[in-house]
Amino acid sequence: MGWGYGLEAKLADWRREGLISDDQAARIAAFEASRGKPKLALALAVLGAFTIGVGIIAIIAANWDAIPIGPRLGLHILINLVLGGLVWHWAGPTSLSVRVEGGVLLLSLSTLALIAHIGQSFQLQGSASGLMGGWLLLSTPFTLALARGGLNRWVWVLGLFTWAGALLSDHWDWLHDRRLSASILILFLALLYLARLSPRLVPAVWARHLGRAAVGTLIGGLTVLLLVLRPLIDGVPEPDVMWDAGIGGVVGMMAIAAAHALSPGDMRGMRLGFGALLALAPPLSVLPFLLDGTLAAIVTGVLFCLYWIALARLALLTERPGWFRLAVALIAVRVFIAYLDATGGLLATGFGLVLAGLVLLGLAFAARRVMAWGEAQQAGEGT
Repeated sequence: MGWGYGLEAKLADWRREGLISDDQAARIAAFEASRGKPKLALALAVLGAFTIGVGIIAIIAANWDAIPIGPRLGLHILINLVLGGLVWHWAGPTSLSVRVEGGVLLLSLSTLALIAHIGQSFQLQGSASGLMGGWLLLSTPFTLALARGGLNRWVWVLGLFTWAGALLSDHWDWLHDRRLSASILILFLALLYLARLSPRLVPAVWARHLGRAAVGTLIGGLTVLLLVLRPLIDGVPEPDVMWDAGIGGVVGMMAIAAAHALSPGDMRGMRLGFGALLALAPPLSVLPFLLDGTLAAIVTGVLFCLYWIALARLALLTERPGWFRLAVALIAVRVFIAYLDATGGLLATGFGLVLAGLVLLGLAFAARRVMAWGEAQQAGEGT
């Protein structure tokens, strides 16, 4: 090809080499020319519309208290109806448009604001669980039916977790007195994991997302408990707390195992191993809290590393490089924390700080080499 970098030069080179015809070159040039036309008028129109909208909002906000409750709520409901109509108009059988996803997100947030607006207008003394429950009741039908993008899915799941947490907080004392608080929490995650089986009322993309949310919560919760929380807690928690957590660990193991076993395809090969690791997450989250002192620190570190080594092995065999790199990084962090625990007094000296830096550099180098080895293994298996 020639050395020209302009559009005309590139088209001329492609025509000479027979890659495109003269007619195709003319169409490409016309398309690029239309893209390059100035859009000053459109930009000014958008800016003007945005300025008018901000002005209207400012006027309404300045006189908000003077507006009667009826017109205020009527305006808010009208906004929701307009948003719903636009989203329904834009949506299609296989639509993944940005307009639909953005419209669903705005409608979802406006619905939450409307519920709060009603409560504020009539001075209702409701709880956060009631607010989020009402939002889920109103937003779930159109969100599940129309939204397919990741942002809307995560917003809905965040709302679901917020509602569940608020509801658990409202009834915590009653549940804890009966040693049921941990069990209810883990049963909620088991039901969420069960949703991956995609019943007819739940779109497949949503079913997969709910299952992944449950998996991420189980593994992430275990990781936080063993990596952060247990090293920060001295001694063993109160007996009633441990009874509650212990019952929850056993119930959780059985519930997660049952939810995994209900899918016949998940009971073979690597999927069976992954299900076993998921089922072990609840009891392993509790076990280190039953121990004290040096034994607790050793068991916590060993359990953490073994669990993530098993996940790294599965990630390697199933060609999931992201999970493999995450496992290697977390194991390196845990080893460094163990080093800091073992040489805590030494860090007060300059030599100790230098030694800690060298250990950290060594772990970073070793982790990078292990990640490169994993990538080479996967590349070798893929060829």
